[in-house]
Amino acid sequence: MAHAALAPLIGAQFDKFLYAPIREDRNGTPLSVLSALARLDVDPWQEALSLALMPKATAAARLAALIAALPDEQSSDNPAKSTAADLVTLLPKAPGFTVGSSDGVFSAVGPQQAQIRFALGALAILAMIALALSASLSSPPGIGANPSAAPVSEATTTAPREHSP
Repeated sequence: MAHAALAPLIGAQFDKFLYAPIREDRNGTPLSVLSALARLDVDPWQEALSLALMPKATAAARLAALIAALPDEQSSDNPAKSTAADLVTLLPKAPGFTVGSSDGVFSAVGPQQAQIRFALGALAILAMIALALSASLSSPPGIGANPSAAPVSEATTTAPREHSP
């Protein structure tokens, strides 16, 4: 799933929907929409965006199919359909609500913010290239040293000069 990058971008308007309980799990704990979609290997944030863009009837049918696909779901389709219809009403449908494509990380930010992020990314890549080049061009100590120089143990020592007053 690729929700790590997308989750912060869609905001809290989907929280009511994603954290709403669908039913109780085998052990009696509430099963949220987020948990159910994750169990089905469906990205919860992407699916919430997709459902929010659909007409209510279509979104309810899609969500009912997903709920019915959950393991341990009752054989009757009616609970899934009624639950899905109730849950779809929790999706944001404000007049100013617009959702961009969820294909990229920059989809929910404005063009200026996307340009800034792109420039910062390009700057980071250039810095990494410069570091790699400087590391490859500089030689570590000992390599390239004068091979004809005498080792320290063989070097002759000279006595210091005495200074006259």
